Amino acid sequence: MHFHQKAKIIQELKRITFNQVRNPLNSLEKLPLFDSTRACSVTLTVFTPTKRRSDPDNLQPTLKAIMDGFTESGLWSDDNHEVVKFTKYQYGGLSGTKAYRLEVDIEEV
Repeated sequence: MHFHQKAKIIQELKRITFNQVRNPLNSLEKLPLFDSTRACSVTLTVFTPTKRRSDPDNLQPTLKAIMDGFTESGLWSDDNHEVVKFTKYQYGGLSGTKAYRLEVDIEEV
């Protein structure tokens, strides 16, 4: 993939993530929700359009862009190891559509 195309995808993932956090319909507490005194874990679940095998490690660039969007939105103070204790990638089954579907779960640890 050409680096310009990759950069556009990364920016779009960050924008979507930022807008989800900053959506006025969300009932989020005062931001940041997580910092070094209130750490969290992040799980990325991918739902694929086909039964074709996939490599979970290939999700790392996608999750990194999403996590950067969370950082830019103020959801957490930083995405370093003191705030985000661990990340996990997992397969969630078929998406039921012709597209991938992603779910991000953030839990306090």
